[in-house]
Amino acid sequence: MHFLFRRPQVVATLLRCTLLFVVVIGSGCAAFVENFRPVIYGKTAKENYERGIRSLKGESSLDAGKYFNYVRQNWPTSRWVPWAELGLADSAFGREAYIEAIDGYKTFIASHPRHPKTVDGYCAFKIGESYFKQISSDFFLLPPSYEKDQGPVIDAQRELTSFLDRYGQSSYAEAGRKLLSDAIQRLADHELYVARYYLERGRTKAAIWRLEFVVREYPRARRDAEVLLLLGQVYLKQGDPKEARDAFRRLVIEHPDDYRVGQAKLFLDYIAGSFGDLPPPAPLPPRKGPGQGRAQVPDENDLLPPE
Repeated sequence: MHFLFRRPQVVATLLRCTLLFVVVIGSGCAAFVENFRPVIYGKTAKENYERGIRSLKGESSLDAGKYFNYVRQNWPTSRWVPWAELGLADSAFGREAYIEAIDGYKTFIASHPRHPKTVDGYCAFKIGESYFKQISSDFFLLPPSYEKDQGPVIDAQRELTSFLDRYGQSSYAEAGRKLLSDAIQRLADHELYVARYYLERGRTKAAIWRLEFVVREYPRARRDAEVLLLLGQVYLKQGDPKEARDAFRRLVIEHPDDYRVGQAKLFLDYIAGSFGDLPPPAPLPPRKGPGQGRAQVPDENDLLPPE
């Protein structure tokens, strides 16, 4: 059997399984102990709510949920009940039950539209954050996230955009913008990955559609200069120097400090010398900033025009 370990694929697979087993067992044991550990309830709704908050801060989310649920069951008319309901959503978030947390926050917003934590955007932000937390991480033993299903990323983008549209001045807005920027970057990375996939297989038109989508919907993302340079090159190869010129010009104008500007200028000089009959370039139309609008990531079938 020792000959199996001479094969890199087998070794990598065994290493993945071992690490995943350790992680799952470790987290599972901690949850098991907390689930059966008794909690000591207080005599009032306020006291139990405060114990729940202390448990949340101590990362004992299961215990926190028990205290909050105890408040709901034993003091149904107390003013602490809405706070306990919000605490239940927070405790679900804390134990990474993100679908349950999303349902909890949405129910809370519908039931308590004038509650301070609804009005200040907290619940809307936590909904977006809960979707974001479901995005696959770039664990070094697994394929990169841009190669995987982008459903959770699209959900996060939608909810975070909605949150910022409505609560753009809230104290949670800056954190929301950072998460949204990350989600947009992941979507741009995915579209570039798909575009390169099509280019490698000679499906140039499909690749152009993908690259144009990134330029249009994810401006100034980290990959923007790379996409513009690639798009210009593909246009030039397709015999469309006007569109190629626009892509290279946009790169030079919008990313003057990028190292690809030198390449773009060389292409612009080539186009000027080889295609003197092109009309003068028009001013570049403005592009929306990251996160503006509600763009939907295109379905593959929508981006495959007849070859």
